[in-house]
Amino acid sequence: MPVRDGGRYLKAAVNSILQQEDVLLELVLIDDHSQDGAVQALAADDRMTVISSPEPGIVPALNAGIAHARYPWLARMDADDVAAPNRLALQLDYLLANPEVDICATRVRMFREDEEVGQGYQHYEQWINNLHLHADIEREFFIESPLPHPTVMLYRDTLLGLGGYQDCAWPEDYDLWSRALLAGLRFGKPDSAPLLNWRDQGNRLSRTDARYNKQHFLQCKAHYLNQYLQARGIHTCAIWGTGPTGLKLHDYLEQAGMMITQFIDVNPNMSGRKKRGKPVSILRPDASSHELSRMFKEYKGVPDTLIVVAVSARGARQEIGDCLREFDLVEQKDFIFAA
Repeated sequence: MPVRDGGRYLKAAVNSILQQEDVLLELVLIDDHSQDGAVQALAADDRMTVISSPEPGIVPALNAGIAHARYPWLARMDADDVAAPNRLALQLDYLLANPEVDICATRVRMFREDEEVGQGYQHYEQWINNLHLHADIEREFFIESPLPHPTVMLYRDTLLGLGGYQDCAWPEDYDLWSRALLAGLRFGKPDSAPLLNWRDQGNRLSRTDARYNKQHFLQCKAHYLNQYLQARGIHTCAIWGTGPTGLKLHDYLEQAGMMITQFIDVNPNMSGRKKRGKPVSILRPDASSHELSRMFKEYKGVPDTLIVVAVSARGARQEIGDCLREFDLVEQKDFIFAA
């Protein structure tokens, strides 16, 4: 559990771990150069060790905790969340019962003390909680981060085998999950009620640290999406979407080495235009089945080409997926969502 100025939330987070049921645990609390006295105010406990991070920042703190941990299983926790009493026991039981799963997360309940959680986070909670099998997580991996970082449990040697956390220009957790995916590791979540109350507050890192902003996250997606597709023999893509997300994803994918042939859009005003020097194919509402079949035939079962759907408007993903499936295109084989 890394902490920097945990304030009034730290005690509840620590207690929720120390009060876990049916597990033998060690809580490694890594003080990331706090100045508010919250760490020093905690009651001593034989199961809790407080260490100082060697450098400022979440990544050095996490790696310091890994180096100090003595037990074979590692579980993440944030200093402002509250774990359910059976969280660790249920996750450990799940991993032992499902040896094919390498990284175990849980469902979450997002909350705020002062007001209702925003609609965007409500949708994210619903989306992330619906992904608990590896196939579902992999299918939607490049839409958003499918594993809530403070819920994850994994074998210590698995994390060390991935090289631990890396300090890069984008989110350290999604970077780690991406490296795990490319390494062939499998993800899963117990099919249970939420096991973490995930606090949404204004000063959380995902709101304040530049590495978590949309542009850096998209750059991370493109970096690993390119490797993921290339490893499957896919070297050519079309981008569905000519908005800011589609254009930026095009740029980052092309920089990573992917060949982009064209854009696809439904906006008739884009007819005859080009984006980034590439033609824009228009899906007209009145297009015949023959026209659409001809448009999509180059993506059906062709091993080295694929459509990357980069449209983030709520509800659009379902509509686009339905359209592509209607013409026998298969998700993960012929198209993939990345927004």
